[in-house]
Amino acid sequence: MSAHEPSPIAFFAHERGDARVMKRIAALQAQGKKVIGFTFHRVRDKADVPPTWENIHLGTTYNRRYFQRLLVFAKCVGILWKHRQRLGKCSTLYVVNTDNALLALLGRFFAGRRVPLVLELADIQPAMTGSGIISKILRSIERFVLKRTSLLVTTSPGFIRNYFEPIQGYTGEVFLLENKVYPSHRLPPAIIEDTGPIASGRPWVIGCFGALRCERSLEIMHALALKLGDRVRFVLRGYPAGTIADDFDTLLGTLSNFQFLGPYTYPDDLAEMYAGIDFNWAFDMSDPNGNSAWLLPNRIYEGGCFGVPVISARNTETGRWIEQHELGWTFAEPLDESLFHFFETLSQSDWQTLKTRCMAENREAFTGETDYVRLVHRLDP
Repeated sequence: MSAHEPSPIAFFAHERGDARVMKRIAALQAQGKKVIGFTFHRVRDKADVPPTWENIHLGTTYNRRYFQRLLVFAKCVGILWKHRQRLGKCSTLYVVNTDNALLALLGRFFAGRRVPLVLELADIQPAMTGSGIISKILRSIERFVLKRTSLLVTTSPGFIRNYFEPIQGYTGEVFLLENKVYPSHRLPPAIIEDTGPIASGRPWVIGCFGALRCERSLEIMHALALKLGDRVRFVLRGYPAGTIADDFDTLLGTLSNFQFLGPYTYPDDLAEMYAGIDFNWAFDMSDPNGNSAWLLPNRIYEGGCFGVPVISARNTETGRWIEQHELGWTFAEPLDESLFHFFETLSQSDWQTLKTRCMAENREAFTGETDYVRLVHRLDP
């Protein structure tokens, strides 16, 4: 490295093909940062996209094969030792998730230089909020990392307000990096329909796009599709994730108005996907007393870019976001009954009023370019 060449950022991540990881690295590169990835590869039922950055492969992992993952982590020690000098020349260690932060801290120790550690935590797993001994151990490990963190990056104020401050006692600096659409320069304008549902004789179309991990969402959608028949159509795009992946086909069923249309390319396919729906499904009950109640999902920003009204549960961070911005409807329990009544009684004019409001929103409120400029400015030494 020459005397005038900027120091690179070492980016530690659990999966090089993860959409969030690819988005973060692309944004850093767009701001002129050189990134060296220290990443794992996770085998999934989707195409493996080669990295667009210099990447140091830490190993291959598989879903729910935890012992194998521990062995892969153990092998990382030698890789970190081999690259200790390169780590020592980096300006920042940007790390996604606590387990990777332990690897980054070990690499920093090998390098013999106190490179600033930036930790991104965008989900709070259920194990982190439990009362058992395992949860307490995991929280203590996370606190160990947080005490050695120069900056915490997270995606929702709900995580700060409900977890990091009251449970982990974190008082350090926080950067809020919401899950906004990035890059956005290729997105076409939203399409305005001359006629909506009912008037044009077609059903209400409800879309749910992204990682599909909420079993209860699928059950409610299936029940609504069955009860409402040709008045509604549910469209899923993305990939099954988490504990429901193995049972996804069973949960989906065979109803003609409840369909899974496969994966998509981000952000290229977003315009077509959101142009084809009337409602953006943003319910998540996979961890109703923790992560699901606190997060702000990608899909509310994606739908915002294309003027699609969003629906979600009341008394959640997503519900509060919807109510604050007046961009959709929120629902109380029992959700299946509330939603059935809503679709039974919703008028074309009420939907059109809110649709018009959504279409009038400034797209920049949902795109991440400005946030990434601010983040890179914060990362500069």
